[in-house]
Amino acid sequence: MLPFRRLMAQRIPIKLHVANALQWLGTLYRNPADALKEHVSNAIDEHVKAKLVGAAHDRCDVSFTLDRRHVTIDYPYGMSRAELESALHRVADSAKRTGSARTIGRLGIGMFSFQQVGRRCTFYTRKTTAAETLRMVLKEGSDEATVETALARDALSRPGLRVVISELKFDPTRSRGPLAPDALRRYLAEKFEAYLREGWLTIEIRTGVGRFDVAPSRVRLPRLLTDIRELVLPEAPDKKAALELYFDPSGRGRVAIRHHGVGVVEDLSMLTAYGLEDSAWAQGFVRGFLDADFLNPLPARSGFEENQDWVALLDLLDKYLPTLEAELEGHLAAHRAQQASAIGERALRLARDILDLDEFRDLALPGGLARRGRPQPDTPHASERKTKKRVAGSPSPRPGTVQSPRGHRIRYEEVAFEAGSRAHSRFVSGVVQANTLHPDYQRAARSTDSRLAYAALLIGKESIAFNDRTGSAGDYLEKLLDFHFRLQTRKRGRPGKRAATAEQAPLGLESNERSGSSARN
Repeated sequence: MLPFRRLMAQRIPIKLHVANALQWLGTLYRNPADALKEHVSNAIDEHVKAKLVGAAHDRCDVSFTLDRRHVTIDYPYGMSRAELESALHRVADSAKRTGSARTIGRLGIGMFSFQQVGRRCTFYTRKTTAAETLRMVLKEGSDEATVETALARDALSRPGLRVVISELKFDPTRSRGPLAPDALRRYLAEKFEAYLREGWLTIEIRTGVGRFDVAPSRVRLPRLLTDIRELVLPEAPDKKAALELYFDPSGRGRVAIRHHGVGVVEDLSMLTAYGLEDSAWAQGFVRGFLDADFLNPLPARSGFEENQDWVALLDLLDKYLPTLEAELEGHLAAHRAQQASAIGERALRLARDILDLDEFRDLALPGGLARRGRPQPDTPHASERKTKKRVAGSPSPRPGTVQSPRGHRIRYEEVAFEAGSRAHSRFVSGVVQANTLHPDYQRAARSTDSRLAYAALLIGKESIAFNDRTGSAGDYLEKLLDFHFRLQTRKRGRPGKRAATAEQAPLGLESNERSGSSARN
């Protein structure tokens, strides 16, 4: 038997279609605005590196000029011919990763991001005052770049970099397009909020109708987790995530995870299979960010590597979830009480205006709704009741707690009735109380407008029942409300007759035409 001989493993070199790979790298970004932001990131990185050698400008000014044929980006830090060649030779292996500066870019693919906007990109760059202006052209589907000295008419007047994207794939000036100026301004403000707040970064968007400055948003919301400024990974105390969180009563808040001040995960609700997307972190009532510079962004910052540090950070967020939920509960309770009070005041004004119409002028109304010329309420011993003078220094009584010669001053509130109660509302001591456990209330509470209309309807119902002397009108009005809301539910559930579509039965014109033609024959 021949001795066993181990075959040598064959090494097969991997070949890459460069043009296709470059085109794919340029389309890794989420959208055209996300692709254009790469130039702001590059400007910030160059400013940070210039600071280390004492050559930085006082400000880093970045401008975007949008017209139908071109998108032009300008910023004050240019590149030499050697730097251009190095960038082209190190695609997907940025030199920034090995530098000492705290930079945003890591993969060196930003110059190819133009492919989500246009098919051609021309760079005009001037490194120093004494240097000439260089011109470099990149094209979609090409595996090479051309670098040459720029013509005199294209030369830059001072050091800097100009990027001109042409052969556009859409009109960037459209008000509802992917690069609509207002949407682009909000996007850049959110992405680079940290740098904009520091004051040395400025971004301007220029269009045919004017110039728009990109400014960080003003946050006037209550802070959350004020005692916790940073989260420390248990197994790595040197790895910390700073956080800044606010209570957002609109329910549209988002919590982002940033890397070097730039958002990578824009919303925790986008994370699936971790459980955080269903927690208080992602339900819309928390707004803010976590700065986790120790994480590793994926190409084009489309997410983070799901390594040990990533999992440890998510575990920390889960650990602080009960604390966050407790704070949110208090803020939500206060907000809902304030919202209910505001809706009650608006509903009272609305009901008062309606009840002042001619068809309701014969009704006696509770105090607070009645105006001059109204009948007096016919209540027992009304003539014997007198107002009491308030003792000096005593607190002012709330509406609905004291009586006036014309009855109680009315107010509106939302409370949970006793279990099993089917009443929509009741009138107690001058207060119209809405039953928050009633299904009709819960449907109406889904929007502010329907909640306001519901409150005004209940105030009208109790004002009409206020005139009842038999004690039975309230029950009949409740039945009328039940009928009204059931009718509304049925109407929403039964759509009207649809117009004819291609999927519906044909009109029979074809058979008529055939019969007509046979008759003619």
